[in-house]
Amino acid sequence: MLQTIHIIAIIQGIFLLFVLFKNRAKYFFNDYFFLSATLFSLVIYLLGDYNSNLFISDYDIFVVDNTFFITFLFLFLKYLNTNKPFKISSILPFFIPVLFYVSLELFEILIYESYQIEIIEHGLYFAFVTYLLAALYFAKIKINSNAIKIPFYIVILSLLFVYSASIFNFYTHSNNVALFNSIIIIEIALLFYYLTYFFVFNDGFIHLPVTTIKYKNSSLNEENIASYTTQMKNVMEAKKLFLDTALTLQTFSEKTAIPKHYISEILNVHLQKTFTQFVNEYRIQEFIHLYTNDENNQYSILGIANSVGFKNKSTFNTTFKKITGVSPSEYLKK
Repeated sequence: MLQTIHIIAIIQGIFLLFVLFKNRAKYFFNDYFFLSATLFSLVIYLLGDYNSNLFISDYDIFVVDNTFFITFLFLFLKYLNTNKPFKISSILPFFIPVLFYVSLELFEILIYESYQIEIIEHGLYFAFVTYLLAALYFAKIKINSNAIKIPFYIVILSLLFVYSASIFNFYTHSNNVALFNSIIIIEIALLFYYLTYFFVFNDGFIHLPVTTIKYKNSSLNEENIASYTTQMKNVMEAKKLFLDTALTLQTFSEKTAIPKHYISEILNVHLQKTFTQFVNEYRIQEFIHLYTNDENNQYSILGIANSVGFKNKSTFNTTFKKITGVSPSEYLKK
């Protein structure tokens, strides 16, 4: 029975990866990349884990240890709904415990296995416990919907329990963790089912608004919010600030005479969008206005896109499809 659920979970995981890839233009790159990497590492782990290896009984393909899944899960939640591209150099240090752990596993398999190495490996478990605690924190502050948050809580807390039990059992010379690993396999399978539903029937899965504790002591009231929101829209439309390719939050704050932190709060919490999304929506509206005007037939798509504030074709195409659901050429045909 467990193996059947296991196989179905893998199939569901592959299906989710396909759905993600097909709809990648809709998502922030960070969301797409880290969620795909998390799911991929999880599928590989399900294929090769010692307790549930589908191909070779009781054989562990050590490079697919769940430490990769934990690290990517932590990074996915850390960068969730952040549009600013990450630098490779900024995430590489997070993989040091994983690479060190895999190196020790390789050394044990090919050269020498000792109790001292086991001590080091279980010492590294504390790094992954830290990642799981951080993932729990990011899930709490970055995901609003309990329907989405709870499945992540279940998996994170289960992994925390297993890692804590492994550390305890090692130092107390006990051995009763195998059953817990099997339980996690079932939980992961159920999580795949759950995520499949949200990917197929709910576009809001990774478009949930970002909420952070930094606004909890805000002095904004409903009257301020309404007034500032109207002022922001009026200035943007009247002065067409979105045409400036170098427009920043600081510049916009100066043009509207609204404090920068108030603009961020109104956009992130009340309008549920980033500053970049706010500006790009105006750019896309202006593009559509110009593109559908017969007087502009002599201009190329890229030429008009540049004129409304987009710096390159790739950014424009991705943004246009994310907002309208179709490409510029498809939009004109419709």
